[in-house]
Amino acid sequence: MLLLETFLRNMAKIQCSIGMLTFNSGTTLRRALESVKDFDDIVVCDGGSTDDTLTIAREYGARIIAQNSECKNENGSLRDFACAKNQLIDEARHPYLLILDSDEMASAELVDELWRIVEKGVEDGYRIPIRMWWKGKMIEYAANYPGYQYRIVRTDRDVRMVKPVHERPRFSRPLDMTKTTLNAPWYVYLDEDFVYNYMKRNGKYAQRELEVFGRVSLRRWLGVMVLKNLRSIAGIVLKTFWYRVRYPRAVHMPLLVEWGRVQYHFLLITHAAKQICRI
Repeated sequence: MLLLETFLRNMAKIQCSIGMLTFNSGTTLRRALESVKDFDDIVVCDGGSTDDTLTIAREYGARIIAQNSECKNENGSLRDFACAKNQLIDEARHPYLLILDSDEMASAELVDELWRIVEKGVEDGYRIPIRMWWKGKMIEYAANYPGYQYRIVRTDRDVRMVKPVHERPRFSRPLDMTKTTLNAPWYVYLDEDFVYNYMKRNGKYAQRELEVFGRVSLRRWLGVMVLKNLRSIAGIVLKTFWYRVRYPRAVHMPLLVEWGRVQYHFLLITHAAKQICRI
């Protein structure tokens, strides 16, 4: 029976949708699509690529849609990631959608989990852990591990993505994490630009996050911005120190990235403080 089930799986496409946002993603997209080639429906929401992104997407049978102008800045860059990912939800042909970035990939274990979810899943979403790779090795310890995110969502139950940056799904009812947490990871591959220019790449998101947060009073700045971000900074520093002392021979997140995350939280605090001074 097990052999028959395995044979039938190998013959059929997985009845689950895959959604990706792209913009000049040709250098990483093939790896991402190769990891999900056994899925029946792949949707690429493109921001106007001028490289070979769309050619690669078509090779894998992906349906290509354009990012809505309302999701973008005047210069064409993506302003609201939740807006674009809601396009993926709306375009998906199947009840379940896995959302991946174009520089990520689904692990083999995650693909197996999706087989099970398609056949027996009942939850509105499932959260999965992140695992990151650097220079051909999987990072074993990082301050942001396990880094669970709800990347698998139902498309027929009013699930919507919210927040322009650091977007997340909003569910119409509370989810039980004991039932919606998977062990199978999705993979993120770090490149040199990400590691060596972390703040240059990600600092722009801090300003956008503050715009969403809105004007802050002194009390709100102290009670929310300062305490929340200092807590995050302390967690990053303590975890990084402990992992490197406890597991000196393991593969760790590059210190430049951990330091970049510390800087990001400091940036949120200082930018919010400048807003208060202008009030």
